[in-house]
Amino acid sequence: MLSACLAAALLMPTQELNHVEFIVDGRGSFTIELDRQSAPLTCKHFQWLIEQKVYDGMLFHRKVNGFVLQTGDPTSKAVLPSEARVKPGEHGGTEGLGEEAFGPTIPFEKSPLSHVKGTLGIALESPGDNSGSSHFFINLADNKRLDGKYVAFGKISSGWDVIEKCQRGDLIRSARMK
Repeated sequence: MLSACLAAALLMPTQELNHVEFIVDGRGSFTIELDRQSAPLTCKHFQWLIEQKVYDGMLFHRKVNGFVLQTGDPTSKAVLPSEARVKPGEHGGTEGLGEEAFGPTIPFEKSPLSHVKGTLGIALESPGDNSGSSHFFINLADNKRLDGKYVAFGKISSGWDVIEKCQRGDLIRSARMK
């Protein structure tokens, strides 16, 4: 069952746009193309997060080379990039970050998209559960072992060179629907 907040947000009339531009401080910009056919609820939720400017000022709090780049913890907005970089945590994360999320959780939805290099997935507390919220990851390599366990909902359509330069602690200046 959807939370009241998410249900209200999903009922709000909004123009469905399929591209999101992220600007990363000192790195450049990259664009995400949402796949609304494969993961309609997840894409609508992600658009709602973008429209709330949730990712503006947030850090990438986790990077595992050859695996994923992750963001989504709102408490990272209170941490300077230089502070985050000197606090390595477990599993490629940043000590003290990665636990909090913004907004309601959404139900897990099976997506036919495979977790190949350049696709996006919603991070979950446990594979296949209904805990998806503001955390998402970008697959830095083919991670097909995540198929059916995490919702793939889009892909990087431009700016892969920027993704490759991103590091744990990098600041997201802004994220806007296009």
